[in-house]
Amino acid sequence: MSALSFSYDGLFSKRSLEVVLGGAVKHAKYDFAVAYPDPETIPLAGLERALHEGLAREGKNLAYYPHQQGLPELRELISAKLERDRGFTVAPDEIVLTNGSGEANFLVIQALTNPGDTVLTEEYVYSGTLSQIRRAGANVVGTPLDDEGIVPDALDDLIERLTDEGNKPKYLYTIPEFQNPTGSVLPGSRRERILEICHRHGMPLLEDDCYVDLRYEGDPQPAFRSIDDSGIVNYVASFSKILAPGLRLGYFTASEPVLKRAMSFRPGSGPNQFAALAVLDYLKAEMYQHISDVTSALVTKRDAMVSTLGESFGGTGTAWSRPPGGLYVWVTFPEQVDVNKLQPIAFAAGVGFSSGANFAPNNNGDHCARLCFGYESPQKNREGISLLADVMEREGAFRVAPGD
Repeated sequence: MSALSFSYDGLFSKRSLEVVLGGAVKHAKYDFAVAYPDPETIPLAGLERALHEGLAREGKNLAYYPHQQGLPELRELISAKLERDRGFTVAPDEIVLTNGSGEANFLVIQALTNPGDTVLTEEYVYSGTLSQIRRAGANVVGTPLDDEGIVPDALDDLIERLTDEGNKPKYLYTIPEFQNPTGSVLPGSRRERILEICHRHGMPLLEDDCYVDLRYEGDPQPAFRSIDDSGIVNYVASFSKILAPGLRLGYFTASEPVLKRAMSFRPGSGPNQFAALAVLDYLKAEMYQHISDVTSALVTKRDAMVSTLGESFGGTGTAWSRPPGGLYVWVTFPEQVDVNKLQPIAFAAGVGFSSGANFAPNNNGDHCARLCFGYESPQKNREGISLLADVMEREGAFRVAPGD
């Protein structure tokens, strides 16, 4: 055998990228960068009992590859949940279980996107989906936001301008409920207007509703899919934020032509049948009580972070959101503050957060930050925000003077 290393020069696909392989992810003492729920709210005992019941009932079916669309009984539960909670009716056969909402978005994106397409998102958008759309070869353009999410008139103007330039957008991706990263909630009236705009321009919509269950104030807004059943809306959601991301179970529903095309990009058979059994039996018994427990914990954490932002950053020209649900506070510092420069300094001091630039298809957001309040305890939220203010004052970002 030759001792020389085989060379793959010239053999890799054009769409492959080299990624850095590493060990465990490093976490700061006060970790506001992660997009995780509270690990203490994961119902381990309940999932264990549910898995035992599911395996006793149909564990022998693990000998077979799962249904391509996922466990039929869990899709039936999702169908009932969507009708009860989101106001629209789809049959279980119109639902596909996926390895988290990330795979659901991936399948729809692959079905709709050609290299060179222009795709619209919010002006700040979840970095994972932003990366997926870019990896599909699309040019991503962010449409303007305000405190209530997408501004319909600005969206309409953007579509017309891009179309006049020969770059008519292919579709719109949006997280309308507790948007990641800004935490905004898109009002129902705006959703109706956005759907009218999408129809007029012949542009489908990809609705990512993965945070909708994490509401602890106010009433949910109608899903885009509940307002419009023409097939223009492709709907994605997940169990990750109410149970655990590590379970890797999400789902999507779309019109039959989109489902068929999207499924052509699924590698192998369906999603994890083992996890699906645990999720099915647990949610049948405990879903709404568990959601209530999770949201009760989250509102306390949000209040701890938001109140400490007021105490620590009041009078500095800094603004922040107070979301009625979800996991994130969006912070806008004065424009002269370089968050990208401060991020590694804060991490070394013990505070992790995500720069707004990570979520910005239009290459803005350098003076913004996303803070996740869901992972740490209320006390650590308070301590971490106070420490971040100390670091920024020490670095000369601005003078932090509580009470000014």
